[in-house]
Amino acid sequence: MTNRSPSASCPSCGARASGKFCNHCGTSLEAGGCSQCGAVLPSGARFCSECGTTVPIGAANRGSAPSTSASVGSARGPLTYLPWAVAAVMLVAVTGYFLGAAASSGTPAMASEVAGGGAPFAGGAATGGTGGAPDISMMSPREKASRLYDRIMRYTEEGKKDSAQFFAPMALASFEMLGPELDLDARYDYGRVATETGSFDVAAAQADTILQKSPNHLLGLALVARIATLNGDAAIASTSWKVFLGARDSELKKALPEYQLHAADIEQATRMAKGGK
Repeated sequence: MTNRSPSASCPSCGARASGKFCNHCGTSLEAGGCSQCGAVLPSGARFCSECGTTVPIGAANRGSAPSTSASVGSARGPLTYLPWAVAAVMLVAVTGYFLGAAASSGTPAMASEVAGGGAPFAGGAATGGTGGAPDISMMSPREKASRLYDRIMRYTEEGKKDSAQFFAPMALASFEMLGPELDLDARYDYGRVATETGSFDVAAAQADTILQKSPNHLLGLALVARIATLNGDAAIASTSWKVFLGARDSELKKALPEYQLHAADIEQATRMAKGGK
């Protein structure tokens, strides 16, 4: 339903005009209806005079539309960066939460570890010989993720499951922030953290991505086998370990950087595949 006076003042430029559009600036002269109570809204109205509902821009001037380029440009920018902004906020929030939790529980050592994101630099060389934890805020996203991965793997080897779980949300958020830097090596680290802290769906997604890009990739095969083993799926675990052993020698000849970085993991996986520990 619309209501249009024969002659009215343009709500945009103030000129006297009639018809559907102002012949001076092109603004619509049509009135719209209130979305709340249905009352007629004069052209250019910002609030309904009957119920006080705020009128969205353009609702009382339905004939005027923004240019396509402006609409696309304004919508595309925020949407493009939204996932990384959300991940960044998540990491900051999780870090703050665990700092507060550690402090309130009377564990200053743990609070220091959260702030440092991992083990101190060897011998304290990077901190003036004091042995204090480095400032995680000065690290790149990849450095943060790597340090947290090392921390959680060490806790896992030591049997400190509670400590590993404590750092898990921050570590997973750090990997999620990597974006284009989430290469096969980082995906394996991401998957291992998820596997050791019980997030098997996240771990499986990383393993699938690795194997889609490289079907015989040892880290991807080992990750699948580890997930199945921890999930108690003996059939899948057995098959996966056999595939891992079958691909091991030919894959190692490729001397991929991630194989060298995770040589210890591959050796451990080999022992697991052969029935050892």
